[in-house]
Amino acid sequence: MSGDKRYSAFISYSHADEAIARKLHHKLETYRLPPRLVGQGLSSGASVPRRLKPVFRDRDELTVSSDLTEAVREALGDADALIIVCSPAAAQSQWVNQEIELFRSLNPTGRVLPIIAAGEPFASSKPDLKTQECFPPALLGGQNERAGRHLEPLAADLRRGGDGWRMAINKLVAGLYGLRLDEIIRRDLQRRNRNVILITGIMAAVTLSMGALTVFALKERAAAISARGEAEQRRSEAEDLIEFMLSDLQERLEPVGRLDVLDTVGAKVIEYYADQGVGALSADSLGRRARAYHLLGNIEEAEGDVEAAANYFRSAYEATRSSVSLAPNDPDRVYEHSQSAYWVGYFEIRRGRYREGEQYWLEYKEFSERLLGFDADNLDWRTEAAYANANLGALYLEDMRPSDAQPVLYHALDLFLDIATEQVDSIQAQVDLADAYAWVADVEEVLDGRDAAIAARRRQVAMYENQLSGELGNWVIREDAINAENHLGRLLTLHDAALNPDDYQFGLSILESQSAEVDALIRHDAQNVHWRTTGIRQRLWLAQAHLGLERVNEARQAFLDASAMMAHPSWESDETPVKQEAQFLAALVQARLLMASSQFNAAETAYDHLLQDLQADDAWKDIFELGPYVFAAAINDLAEIAVYRQDVEAARELWERMLASLMPIRDNLQANAAQEYRKAEDALAALSGVTTE
Repeated sequence: MSGDKRYSAFISYSHADEAIARKLHHKLETYRLPPRLVGQGLSSGASVPRRLKPVFRDRDELTVSSDLTEAVREALGDADALIIVCSPAAAQSQWVNQEIELFRSLNPTGRVLPIIAAGEPFASSKPDLKTQECFPPALLGGQNERAGRHLEPLAADLRRGGDGWRMAINKLVAGLYGLRLDEIIRRDLQRRNRNVILITGIMAAVTLSMGALTVFALKERAAAISARGEAEQRRSEAEDLIEFMLSDLQERLEPVGRLDVLDTVGAKVIEYYADQGVGALSADSLGRRARAYHLLGNIEEAEGDVEAAANYFRSAYEATRSSVSLAPNDPDRVYEHSQSAYWVGYFEIRRGRYREGEQYWLEYKEFSERLLGFDADNLDWRTEAAYANANLGALYLEDMRPSDAQPVLYHALDLFLDIATEQVDSIQAQVDLADAYAWVADVEEVLDGRDAAIAARRRQVAMYENQLSGELGNWVIREDAINAENHLGRLLTLHDAALNPDDYQFGLSILESQSAEVDALIRHDAQNVHWRTTGIRQRLWLAQAHLGLERVNEARQAFLDASAMMAHPSWESDETPVKQEAQFLAALVQARLLMASSQFNAAETAYDHLLQDLQADDAWKDIFELGPYVFAAAINDLAEIAVYRQDVEAARELWERMLASLMPIRDNLQANAAQEYRKAEDALAALSGVTTE
């Protein structure tokens, strides 16, 4: 390994393997080499360091032209080695393949170290296993045909029955420095034995101490007054031990996934306090008891037992409510109760009990904002208050209460704006602010209409173009940016006679430019159903925009692109409402294409089938965000066909049917649906006094 490179390694991976790459990155950057090897000379002329140099994992933005950006090129050229997370997804990833080829060209003598996450090596040569190939093409065949004979024995293997994480990391470290594997293994075994002894000792001490403290607590109640001083001292020692268990020990065990040990810790704490009796506990003790319940609740949720988790958080809530009543001016007690209120409300909302959840989230908001009275400059508390307002506003929107949502969402926006202004280098602060603009846009679209929503969406898009432009290599942030622009394009291209033609053209250009972006998103991870749905919806809005300008051929092509995206096993097997909603929108676009081509009979049949499918679900107005819009648009289009055929009475009945169905939710309609609703109202008003022959 050379001494003049910035990175010890560059990790190349498919988005499908991001969790593995993230864990690998953490393990390598926290790896400490054996002290007896530190300073040992290497064949490259460098020496073994105490710790690895930084490992490059996150990619910068990849351009639409499929070329790697300059930032990624620089990182590849400045890395001693290339680590490839190998899987069938990686084998199909053009980005991973390009990174391998570019690394070899920039570092002819650099080390290429595969780590197998899934699939089979060299399966491409076996017809029955071809789809399981885990090595990218750049590692096999052609100019690198020698690689095939050397990869398998050197590749670290995370598969079941393979090396496992510990041995895989040892192999990679040995490969990075050209060290013998047995040297690394010997060191790791020594460290592992020390850690086992340490953790075993800690848990033995915890168990014995808690047992002793429990016995002591029982005896304490009968102790004489003369023994009170000693009792207080022992109680203090017990509290110190509990604090260690709920802080330092938890921090050590959580990263290694020892939920079983953490579960024991939480149970021991609760057992200790139960023996003392709740009435005898101080505010601090009640706070620690609540934190133990929080710990157990988080463990149960992680293991999928939602009911058990909800019960633990409710117990925590009772404890923090008591502790904050004892110490109402203690910020720690106030913070703990805010968290308990959040979690109890969260599980109520998960059950669909919005009004019950609302009461707890109002309390969460109250106590989060009370923290600001202790220290208005505390960044963590300001962020907590911002989240409390944003969560409550999102709940109100979900519960169709936009008027209640508006003030709390604007308050959240103000808080996030202040935080982002002060924390200009914090990516999370900038992402939170962009999300806040999105929530405000959603509520404005319902309450104040298209123009107010467009203003908020423009600010959200500006966040991605400016403050977050350097983070678009993060595919999650990149998708958020795509969605923001698609919403803006949708709003700018509403079919409205009063619409500014320049706005419409600008919206169309946004939607057109997003085609390449969503294509790159889907190519990056073809199995990601959520991303595929994002692409489908973008193409469907683009088709609608083209139809608004009577560009039937362009609209048809966009619809065909969307249909091609739907013809994928990952999307076809999805059963979520989001997919069903996209299908309804696709059916509307297909019917409109038939109508634009003057195939009125076929269009009528398509609209009728769409309405039957949509209304087959009694909750179509609530579950599907676009349900009211699809319904209203289909009705208006059918009425237009009826008018074309001079059947005014049929058109009247259709418009009246639409208004009657949507009247109960007219104040909660998005801009698209609201526009269709007004169109029906105007049409009926124009028919006043008109009689059929």
